[in-house]
Amino acid sequence: MAGATVLAFVLAAILAVRADKPTESDLGSSAPPFELVATDGTTVSLADHRGHDVLLYFSEGVGCDACFYQQAKIEAEQQRFTDAGLRVIPVVVNPAGDVRRELDRFGLTTPFLIDPDRSVSAAYDTIGRGHHADLPGHSFVLVDRDGNMRWRMDEPSMFVEPERLVDGAVAALGR
Repeated sequence: MAGATVLAFVLAAILAVRADKPTESDLGSSAPPFELVATDGTTVSLADHRGHDVLLYFSEGVGCDACFYQQAKIEAEQQRFTDAGLRVIPVVVNPAGDVRRELDRFGLTTPFLIDPDRSVSAAYDTIGRGHHADLPGHSFVLVDRDGNMRWRMDEPSMFVEPERLVDGAVAALGR
């Protein structure tokens, strides 16, 4: 019985350590199409960005200050993304009014896309990859200019330095 307890403890420790490390993988398949309303009232589709490399940023959104700090850091280092030819598009599942209040609170200018039924977050397999089983995790998915998913990063620590995001995306694009 003591052996089983020790084994359970060791397995739990291994899983806890693994959960703290980001998962990065090349995906290679076509990105699921979407059309969502943004916090600025515009309707945005993935097709609107055809011909451009897009880094979708799925997050827990309202209630997760770290998610908004992440976007603040991305905005502060926007030139790094622009120089790499990347467009960052944040996606959350919260009501637009709640998200707009957070954008104001954090001084953010980037419109967030609202995924009210979580269908886009689910299509990109981001639900449950963070701290909540029913919300998107802190996930980044790179969609290349041809509409193919090329790279993803799920970051349980809730923050990724922009340089690391750009480097990962650029490497996946072979630049």
